[in-house]
Amino acid sequence: MSTPNRRPHISEEKITTASWKLLENQGIGNFTMRNLAKELNVQAPTIYWYFKNKQSLFQTLANLVSREIINDLPKNGNWRGSLQLSATVIRSKLQQFPCSAQILMKTRPEADYLQLFESLLKMIEPAPLTDEQKFSYISHLFNFVINYVIDEYEQRMLAVTLDEENSEESSLDLSQFELLHRMHEADLFKLIGSDELFYSGIDLLLDGIEKRVMANEQGN
Repeated sequence: MSTPNRRPHISEEKITTASWKLLENQGIGNFTMRNLAKELNVQAPTIYWYFKNKQSLFQTLANLVSREIINDLPKNGNWRGSLQLSATVIRSKLQQFPCSAQILMKTRPEADYLQLFESLLKMIEPAPLTDEQKFSYISHLFNFVINYVIDEYEQRMLAVTLDEENSEESSLDLSQFELLHRMHEADLFKLIGSDELFYSGIDLLLDGIEKRVMANEQGN
């Protein structure tokens, strides 16, 4: 007796878990539904029971990450402290889920993403700022974190490539660049991608917002 066609014995959760693993091991540039099927040890059409294409899968991953971030955002505190902690949470979650920063940039904002942005806006809502300022400042903060994480990822990929090539040409000759040479000699290049540089960037943004808040208060 022939066996009737059945829904493949796999789940959306298994597919998303395998997707994160594949993104971690191969990067977003090499992510394909065919490679994902190999990771799951199934035929590629099996995945299409759940996701019609890669973009649809990425959309699900973006929504998942947005929910993960929302769950860990601070629930109370002043606007500056809340935004500072939120930046740390967002960065941590984007690091936890490989290539999720790139995926957020490649997908449309749906309810989970919009709820995340709404949560950040609520933190700055009590500040004496115009709606335009609130929207702009939260956008700047969020974009800084996303792009910082993407830069961290690209720096890691570059380091791996240079290690594999083991090329002496990868060393920098900065002798003709006075300021860069001085800073390189002071070992400041190690700041690239560091926690210290991240937090100084966040503080710079928050300092700017705080100055605008003070200016608006004085104006009133």
